[in-house]
Amino acid sequence: MKFRHDINALRALAVVMVIGFHFQVAGFGNGFIGVDIFLVLSGFLVGSQALQRLKHGEFSLSNFLEMRLRRIVPALFVVVMATVLLGWHFSLPNEYLRQLRQALSAMAFVSNIAFSSESGYFAAAAQSKPLLHTWSLSVEWQFYIDLAVILLLLQRLVRVSPLVKTAPASLIVLTLASMAWCIWLSVEHNVGTYFYLLNRAWELLAGCLIACFDVFSKRPIPPVLTYPKARNALAAAGWAFVTAGFTINISENHWPGLETLWPVLGTVLLIASNAPMNRGSWLTNRLVQRLGDWSYSLYLWHWPIWVFYVAWLSRYAETATPWAKPALVMLTLLIGFISFQWVEQPFRTQRKLWTPKRLVWFSVTGFLILVLVSTITFSLQGVPQRLPDYIERAELARSVNTPRDECFRNDQSEKRAPEPYCEIGPALRPGEPSILLWGDSIANQYLDPLTRAAGNSKVHGWVATQSGCRAFLDSAESDFGVPEQCRQFNRSVFRLLESAQAPKIVVLARNWIAPEEVNPLVSKLLAMDKTVVLILPSLGLDFDVPDRWIAMQYRAGKAIDNWRLEATPELLQVELREKISKLTDSFKGNPKFIVLDPLPLVCEIHSCYLVRDGQANFRDTLHISNLNSQMYDALFIQAVTRAAAISK
Repeated sequence: MKFRHDINALRALAVVMVIGFHFQVAGFGNGFIGVDIFLVLSGFLVGSQALQRLKHGEFSLSNFLEMRLRRIVPALFVVVMATVLLGWHFSLPNEYLRQLRQALSAMAFVSNIAFSSESGYFAAAAQSKPLLHTWSLSVEWQFYIDLAVILLLLQRLVRVSPLVKTAPASLIVLTLASMAWCIWLSVEHNVGTYFYLLNRAWELLAGCLIACFDVFSKRPIPPVLTYPKARNALAAAGWAFVTAGFTINISENHWPGLETLWPVLGTVLLIASNAPMNRGSWLTNRLVQRLGDWSYSLYLWHWPIWVFYVAWLSRYAETATPWAKPALVMLTLLIGFISFQWVEQPFRTQRKLWTPKRLVWFSVTGFLILVLVSTITFSLQGVPQRLPDYIERAELARSVNTPRDECFRNDQSEKRAPEPYCEIGPALRPGEPSILLWGDSIANQYLDPLTRAAGNSKVHGWVATQSGCRAFLDSAESDFGVPEQCRQFNRSVFRLLESAQAPKIVVLARNWIAPEEVNPLVSKLLAMDKTVVLILPSLGLDFDVPDRWIAMQYRAGKAIDNWRLEATPELLQVELREKISKLTDSFKGNPKFIVLDPLPLVCEIHSCYLVRDGQANFRDTLHISNLNSQMYDALFIQAVTRAAAISK
């Protein structure tokens, strides 16, 4: 295939977009469309090679996969092992184990599937995943395998001449089907579509279609493209579409979707135009062409460099210096060049040294080494001995997750425990009061002290908690923006409250996003003759407590056993608490309305403890640490005892 400077320039543009986006450079807010450009280009380049062989009846699955292996695996393996080594020095035990799982999924080309179940591509948590960007390689690899199987079947089912009609028709049908599915999902569901092959295949197939027309047509399609001016006009339209995708306001939550047509169509037009190169054009500029040559290595290295820089920054410095990003760009260029020159090129060009057999052995051996390293590290629980002893306490505070995790529903209202609602306390006794914990993760964090209080008062109870699903009274006025799974869950809780074994006591806690929703809910519960225990909000933090504690100790070079902040109105959420107090004024004379305030347990007159006696009081920005949840026992015992006495 003849080398095309315009395609190499597009690769350079795509990688610059992605790096600018990931390095948070001003003006690159839509830089993630560079990945979409990459996918179309990959579909065209790989499709051209495969379809040429198919046309001549020479397509071989083993040869096709060898070419992909030679192109992708060596540089990827070096990057993966580098992240494993850097993670050893920068990552805490549980975080390091997650990174090893991600490394294995990247080398097995299933990282897109692994990451789809975690926080999104655009979430802040993405900056703790040094191999997040390998999702696109997994999508490509999965596509290549599917494409190879399809082409192999075509080659075996029909002779060469019918392929002129069969191959384009097949690819057109697959492209339209994948595109329709992607757009429908983004519009109707808007959940977890970013990483999936089915939602991305049409971008790769769009490039394959252009390759298909090039391979099977004797003249450009349409014939007007035989004229240079027409090709230039088509190229200009392509640049206009790509520019539009880079500059218009795009909703990240709906990506990929209808708006993805901008960069995809633009790239397709640019490839199809094959416009003649003018002397002095930026497309043939030496630097642009080198960036295109190095684009794969630059893509592989830029994100781990950024992630570990952020990790270093959070540990050893408070603010970034103005020269940090330019320095990171230069470092990315340097390592990208080294990777291209001494990793990519030898495996691609030195065929006598790196024979197909040796290439396979290299790939298999590399993967087995990673498996061995991961197995040993998992058996040693992340090797906490490599870190200072005082760091382990902070890591433990955030690694211990929500209590009774098998009972806590995810945002799709699914949980591991088979029963509709998990039970706490002693067995249910006829005529005796029972209790229900209802709310989101803020409610679930108090499950341990509530369980102990229920046991102390001999009160049976149920757990009705769901991630991100606050308790509210479902109505046309209050359900705006609430996912249907949450609404259905809240309706099912009301059915439990109206059943024959209905709990007589309801404990409510929630993330106080909309406090005005509490009044109608409490009114409804009191009207149902329920005793309501309302848990007030705790501290208003805007940072992760264990992370900040870890950084403070690293910088101090010693343990910090006590850490407290000034009790400012913002920290105490005075405005919010006053609003809640006003909203619930009408219930304060009702003995069946009990308010439980956890704030005095962590705050004194002028300050609040985030860490006390070497123990973190919070496991993140919102939730209490389960390691010291017993500090709330007396508060819950008092409230449950009072509620049980009232409810008899």
